[in-house]
Amino acid sequence: MGHRRRFRTMIAATFFLVMVAGGCRQNAIAPANSSALQNSSSPPQYQSNALEIQIVAPQSIAGVIPATGKILVPEDRVAMIGPVNEGRIVRLYAGQGSRVKKGQKLADLESADIDQAEADYLKALADYENARRSSVAEVKLAQATYDRTKFLYEKTITAGKNLQTAEHDLEVAKASAENSVNGTKAALTAARRHLLILGLKDSTIDSLANKPDLAAVFSLNSPIDGTVVERNATVGATVGADANLFKIINVSRVWVDANVFEKDLQRVRLGQEVKLTVPAFPGSTFSGRVILVNSIVDPDTRTVKVRTEVPNPDGRLKPDMFANVEIITDLNRSAISIPQSAVLNDQGKTVVFVAEGNSYKKRQVHTGIQNGDLVEIIDGLNAGDKVIVKGNYLLLQQSKPEQ
Repeated sequence: MGHRRRFRTMIAATFFLVMVAGGCRQNAIAPANSSALQNSSSPPQYQSNALEIQIVAPQSIAGVIPATGKILVPEDRVAMIGPVNEGRIVRLYAGQGSRVKKGQKLADLESADIDQAEADYLKALADYENARRSSVAEVKLAQATYDRTKFLYEKTITAGKNLQTAEHDLEVAKASAENSVNGTKAALTAARRHLLILGLKDSTIDSLANKPDLAAVFSLNSPIDGTVVERNATVGATVGADANLFKIINVSRVWVDANVFEKDLQRVRLGQEVKLTVPAFPGSTFSGRVILVNSIVDPDTRTVKVRTEVPNPDGRLKPDMFANVEIITDLNRSAISIPQSAVLNDQGKTVVFVAEGNSYKKRQVHTGIQNGDLVEIIDGLNAGDKVIVKGNYLLLQQSKPEQ
């Protein structure tokens, strides 16, 4: 029993000595390891895991000018239709949302003015026909008289003065006939033009002479292909010449007016390609061309309107939609380009961090064109360099001297 007690006491004492010796050794080693980490050029392991490196290589890039704009309908693709004289609506053929063709009938109106204009036209037509027939008859008679007198003169049966008189009468008949026909023809043309202005078609006017009675009805027709976006008309309503009954637009192509800062104007040219997106269709990109660079600078925003024409065959682009615009100012070319996230501003200088061995070096660069997330590096980087594209801001903060 005593032997067992002495054995336990020896084990406890040995364990205590081991613990004391181990503690003294750890305290002696710790300062040396700490000093070694501070002098090492290698980054701590946790920092290396927070960094992302990309190897620089030439790739295709195109310069763009980003801007915001609004979609408009071209001025020559908007039509406001109304009567040119007072009338009462008797029939409607198109409503809001209807797709119509050029010349398609939109509405019928009846008007006393049409009745009077048709009567004036028919009178002018009758006067013209009468003048034409009378002129033909008078000239024919004068010509026959002259021919007979000339025959008698050649046979020495009549005097020469009779031939001169007949010749004079023939010339007078021809002049009178021409004046009569031209006068009535001018009146007929004016009457016909009046009916056209009132909205009648040529075919309708041509058929007036065969109508048993005059129906004082005229039609409103669409002057363009498009879609009816407004209709301010009801059957039975009386409308005046100042009424706008229909508004039609054609959006098979649209305009986009973008606001471009004046500092970027030197890079904008007519005919440049433009890419645009709209919030309504986030996955779609539409293409167009610059057709106008405005000559006026907005004094408040310091921007200039740049107009793009965009094909819109499916009609997805709507008037007054907002659009994000990218004007392609440079052709695609191969250049040293890196993600925008790799570029930092260090007290007014543009810098990047490059991995060199086990350390990271700050390097000043000069940038060129930018396209989306890519930025061109004109000077400061070479193909094959390893650029920090993530976590570089932490390196920038660590590189600054402590205050």
